[in-house]
Amino acid sequence: MATKHHASYPVTATHFRLKQPMMVWDWERRLIEGHLKPSKGRSLKMTDKSKQSKTLKQLQGENELLRIRVAYLEKLEALAQKKSQTKKKPS
Repeated sequence: MATKHHASYPVTATHFRLKQPMMVWDWERRLIEGHLKPSKGRSLKMTDKSKQSKTLKQLQGENELLRIRVAYLEKLEALAQKKSQTKKKPS
């Protein structure tokens, strides 16, 4: 930001709410030296949140299916026990 838009380091630091203008200088130096790559598009944190949201929804759906299966199996087992009890009793 400092070089591209010709803003001073303190102005750039204030714009991005950084406490130390030297951070901007350090980042710019690392970028020029090739240690940092400029970001393209959305930040990684925003992408991770959308993935987490999808994963959370997927897990909630899977959880609901598992609850339904457990309830079904419990009912089936109860019916089987009831049937076996009625067969044991003499009529």
